[in-house]
Amino acid sequence: MESMFEENGVLEYVKTDIMKPPQSHAQQLTQWKKDVAKGKKTLLEGVRDHVVSNIHGKKTPFAMWKIVTELFKNRSDHRRLALK
Repeated sequence: MESMFEENGVLEYVKTDIMKPPQSHAQQLTQWKKDVAKGKKTLLEGVRDHVVSNIHGKKTPFAMWKIVTELFKNRSDHRRLALK
């Protein structure tokens, strides 16, 4: 799944909780919003349906990924269960 994030240019948004730029930095804020949306979409499309309800509505891809990894960290088959 990491390659999907890299391909979409949002890997850093999954690995790090990137702070939202202030309103006074309009260009950075616009880019941040686009990248967050792309990261969330990538995650939602990449996990199985039963995981979506656990991560839907989270504000950032980082928060979503943290939940996915917590859900499956103790399961040896987490890749098969969590990811499409």
